[in-house]
Amino acid sequence: MNSEAKQLFYHLCQQYDALSQDLESRAFPEFSETITHPLGHCFVRCPVGSQRFSIVAVNFVPSVRGQGVLTAFIDYIKSHPYHYQGVEVAIIENKSLAKRLLSLGWKYKSLFSKIFFANKPTLVKDFQSA
Repeated sequence: MNSEAKQLFYHLCQQYDALSQDLESRAFPEFSETITHPLGHCFVRCPVGSQRFSIVAVNFVPSVRGQGVLTAFIDYIKSHPYHYQGVEVAIIENKSLAKRLLSLGWKYKSLFSKIFFANKPTLVKDFQSA
């Protein structure tokens, strides 16, 4: 990971920690936030009733793409779960990322999404099976 990628990764982790700590005391944490940084942004959410932290959209500048920022961020979430029971990466347009996550034991969110949205899947990984 180059220095710019590390900078973005650390910012994502700091914002994740701040958001999670702020909502940890709530019985039903619910949010939709965009984590912004000059090197990119990441839209995250946790719908009411969900027990997964969801990464919905990611847009990084070209100089940090392919540096493992998103993979490292997902690993960070798994090692700092707070009240979440899993992580979800929604509407994956990067076919290499989807293939890699599936090879690591990630599952389609539903049979419906596997059948109808296989080109842009939503994949999930629950922490107890991590």
